[in-house]
Amino acid sequence: MTIGHSMKNKPVLNTVFDAAFRFIELALNDNEYLQPQKLHRLLYLAQAYYGANYHGNMLMPAIFVAEEFGPVEPNLYAVMEESRPDVRLKSVDPKTIHFLESIWAQFGHHTVEHLSVTVRNHPPFTKAYKEGIGTIIPFDELVEFYASVRKTATTPEAKEVVRPRVMRSHKGKPVATTDWLPRKIK
Repeated sequence: MTIGHSMKNKPVLNTVFDAAFRFIELALNDNEYLQPQKLHRLLYLAQAYYGANYHGNMLMPAIFVAEEFGPVEPNLYAVMEESRPDVRLKSVDPKTIHFLESIWAQFGHHTVEHLSVTVRNHPPFTKAYKEGIGTIIPFDELVEFYASVRKTATTPEAKEVVRPRVMRSHKGKPVATTDWLPRKIK
């Protein structure tokens, strides 16, 4: 996959704020203040795992750059540095909300230090960081790495990140479901 190919995809969310504010709400629901650096790590992981799980499609129109403490979405950082901006958010479909909740369930309980150390050791970040602070971490490299990663103590496989949704069968019994994703033909 080339960067030109992956950028043709229409992101599921309209802005990075749609995901950021959802994570802030999820943290508040858990009585947690979401530190800005932790928010950036969650957004980075969400973008990466979304692409890994959904054939290279983008979750949000966001880029991440390699900074000293980890990946940062520079536009969000600039706007939210002082306070939460007044942004009109679009509605988010239930599948995408479920995906963001899955990311929160998988990574939200970790400290910012743990998340930062983890992603700073992953090749997409280390490669960009070696080129210099502020270097863009290519989306296609995120997708390639997180789609191929094998489970470790700190990094789950892509398919383990999205929790099954519970729906009801025709008889009203709860059934765990996952999205059917046909293989992508090369």
